[in-house]
Amino acid sequence: MKLSSQDSHRFLRIHSNEMKVFMFTKENTLKIALFFLALIATVMVITLTIGFGGNKSLDKGSRWISLGMDEIKSNEQLNEDQALKINSHLKELNDQEELRTNEDFQNTFIEEIRTENYPESAILSVEKTHIRVSSPLNYHDGYWVTKVKLPNNFFKGTVINDMHIDPYTKRVTVYAQLQVLGRTVSPAQVGPGEYVTDDDGNKTAHHPNSVYLNGSGQELSESDGTGEWWVKHSWVLDGEGYMNWELKPEEDYGEGTWVDGILLDDGITMKIGTLSDTENLLGFNTRKPIFKDNNLSYEVIRWEYENNESEPNEVFTLEWNYKTKKSAFDGLRRKPLGG
Repeated sequence: MKLSSQDSHRFLRIHSNEMKVFMFTKENTLKIALFFLALIATVMVITLTIGFGGNKSLDKGSRWISLGMDEIKSNEQLNEDQALKINSHLKELNDQEELRTNEDFQNTFIEEIRTENYPESAILSVEKTHIRVSSPLNYHDGYWVTKVKLPNNFFKGTVINDMHIDPYTKRVTVYAQLQVLGRTVSPAQVGPGEYVTDDDGNKTAHHPNSVYLNGSGQELSESDGTGEWWVKHSWVLDGEGYMNWELKPEEDYGEGTWVDGILLDDGITMKIGTLSDTENLLGFNTRKPIFKDNNLSYEVIRWEYENNESEPNEVFTLEWNYKTKKSAFDGLRRKPLGG
């Protein structure tokens, strides 16, 4: 079929427009693809930045290293070359996790910067970081969850121990809640001097150990409406103890009991309870990580002295699993070492 001159021009015009549309579509598709590739790259960079400099990765060790870098950055006694050298060392610890427990690598660096007359404040920052990333106490640090049977309740309770460790200061802090079907039963979600009353008329008072947490990294003494009340138990291993009231809900919590915490000879098991009052040994808990089949769990055993016996008896054992949920304290997710 032979096209007339007019038809030929019309055909070329139509196909020319189609080619323009095709080229426009192709060009825009390419732009969109490049945009999304750039977006993905940006997200990856942000993720990596947050994971190290922003302290938001699951790796608690990276957060300790980042804290050490912050200390070096703010140390006005260091010159630029000294700060750069220390930061390079800390970056090695971050990138190569096996170096975090390599004492020869760490001690060699400390000796080197001490020989070069680095400020003692900077050396201390490095030493603190070494301790914080290498200590077996990091196995305790995590968001631990267990199930317990409750009296007069068909449903089991969920006990949360949001546990934080500073291996350098040996400060241990546990933020605890008892929940049933996702609802917090203890501590009561009321302020000091207040009570909650359940459907059966049972009252629960404000818990004496409770603090208000909203993920900000601060403990509040009153509610701001953005968080929850948690029971806080905090001690220094082989040091400062605290006045303890149990987690369970009570209408009257009474006077409480002074407890201390120590680290046992194995270097990883904690013992917390009435340890210093030899005339009033009520009991204690032992806490330790459990390694089985390449899996990490946690164990708390309750021991009590019964009938004036000199040796304690095991009362119960709780097995815990860690969750990568946001901490009630600072809003960050983390895994315990080995998790």
